[in-house]
Amino acid sequence: MSTADQSPAPGTGTSAEVLPDEAAQLRADAAAYSAQRRAERRSASWQSMVLSLAVVVGIVCVLLLLVPRVNSVTQPPLDVGAAARAASTQLAFPLSVPTGLPDGWRATSVRTARSTAGVLMWHVGYQTPSEQYAAVQQGQDAPADWVRAQTNRAPVTGTQVVAGQQWTRYARQDKLQNSLVLKHGRLTTVVTGTADFDELARLVESLRPRP
Repeated sequence: MSTADQSPAPGTGTSAEVLPDEAAQLRADAAAYSAQRRAERRSASWQSMVLSLAVVVGIVCVLLLLVPRVNSVTQPPLDVGAAARAASTQLAFPLSVPTGLPDGWRATSVRTARSTAGVLMWHVGYQTPSEQYAAVQQGQDAPADWVRAQTNRAPVTGTQVVAGQQWTRYARQDKLQNSLVLKHGRLTTVVTGTADFDELARLVESLRPRP
């Protein structure tokens, strides 16, 4: 019997050959698996981000509920009397100080300042009971330009007798400013603000000259 090499019978060989179609399928399967894994990682990242954000929002909400909130900041009351004593050493006229105002009036500003036309002015401002603004402003030898500046260039609308004296009324509607003005000798007093004329008159009635 011949010992010559013989080709192995089909199906009985010791090595397997991958056909082209099978190789393409394997590559396609591998690509699909990689795409699936990438999608799963992206989905997991978004889920983790959303979960972390939810935790942070929850902590913030708890803190907002636990920490007391301040609705408004209350300014400490101003000592108008002490400010008037200090201002009287700078001014050449006896300034007037609001005295005995009822509850609801709160001093918000007190100062002396060089103002329009170089007039050295005494100023004290208040928040009124109706939560409007009213101020007393006084200057000596004040020209008409100074009065126009303090009344915000409002027109004269009449007169009003307050505390036995006749004050001139100024009113500007487009910028809401009312004023009562009195010139007595060399001293001009302007009581002005967003308050109505009743509250301005109440402030006028409280004025007392500081000795």
